[in-house]
This record gives sequence, structure tokens and C-alpha cells, in this order.
Amino acid sequence: MTSFHFDIGSRARHAGRFIGRVRGELLRALAQRKSEGSLPQQLLADKLGIERSLINRQLSGEANLSLRSLADLAWAMDMEISFELKRPAAEAGQNHPLATSTVSHGQIKYINGSARRGPGHAVPAGAAPEHAKNSA
Repeated sequence: MTSFHFDIGSRARHAGRFIGRVRGELLRALAQRKSEGSLPQQLLADKLGIERSLINRQLSGEANLSLRSLADLAWAMDMEISFELKRPAAEAGQNHPLATSTVSHGQIKYINGSARRGPGHAVPAGAAPEHAKNSA
């Protein structure tokens, strides 16, 4: 099986995350308006004078969502856009090369079902079981 590994780079990763957040917020606002029963996509399309399929493609990421089209969609939904620049905050689940570490994690548990020791016997970090020492 062929496998590919590539790094998109910090610039593209940040842009992708921003676009995803904008698109997600737009979808959330649209879903909220739909739940109120006041704004089906066809009504949006009619108000903007565009095809409903274009709105679908923009919301799914198949078509570009420019700042102009974002502003038009907000206008059609009778909503205002708020924009803020701030320093990024580390979020759970993000890997940052300088912040990720495996140091200081306490004891390692060695589990061997055939040994006479009970399962889960703690072995100090750096120590190996007796049969591993003999085979080395």
C-alpha cells in the first residue's frame, strides 16, 4: 500500500483553520436561522439573486467563499459580521513541537502474562525484566 506524508506548513495550516472557523460559524448561523423557520437556502439565493447551488457549494467548500460573498450572505441573513485578530491560544489536541514532551511520566508498567509476578507489576523506569536482561 502506498502511503504519503507531507507537511502543509504553518502558513497553509493557519489559513485552513481560519477558513474552517469562518465556514463553521456561517453554517452555525444559517442552521440557527433555519431552526427559527425564517430562512431557507432558496430564500437566501433569491434575496442575493444567485443560484441556490452556489450557496451549497460555498458552504461545503467546493466553491470559494470570498469576503464579498461572506458579507453578502451575512446581509441576506440580516446578521452582522464581527472580526477580531488575536494571538493564537494553544488548544487541547494540537501538537506543538516545542510543547510536546514525553519527559517526567513516572513509572512504566511491565505486564507479562507468563511471569509469576502479578499483572501490572510496576517496574522502575529504565529497568528491564530479568528475562530481558539475560537475553541481551
